[in-house]
Amino acid sequence: MTIYDPSKPLPLNIPEAIAREEGWNVTPPARCRRNSNPGNIEYGSFSIGHGGTATDGRFAIFPDAPTGFAALVALLQTECYAGKSLLNAINNWAPPVENQTDRYLQNVCAWTGLTPDAIIDAHLGLE
Repeated sequence: MTIYDPSKPLPLNIPEAIAREEGWNVTPPARCRRNSNPGNIEYGSFSIGHGGTATDGRFAIFPDAPTGFAALVALLQTECYAGKSLLNAINNWAPPVENQTDRYLQNVCAWTGLTPDAIIDAHLGLE
């Protein structure tokens, strides 16, 4: 799997778009970049099982970007997300109680070229 490159032309795959929305390429580096955690995956058994080595208090810290991106893709393949529409996946990933979920979805759709009803499984950058 390729690590998100900000110079890559659109469309992005879903993990790349999530990383972009989470602030992967902002300066100074956002929390997700400092933690090598492009999806801001919370620290716990899942992140530990996928290479997470520590926490910043809430989110997992991965040893490097490839490990963080692999964890992001792995999480999107779990039963919480697999087979879901982009709309349902983003509502779960970035719930409205703590995110501007409508804007998040709009940006991911714009950057991937997908519609909210697209099933995410074929758009994870595994090809």
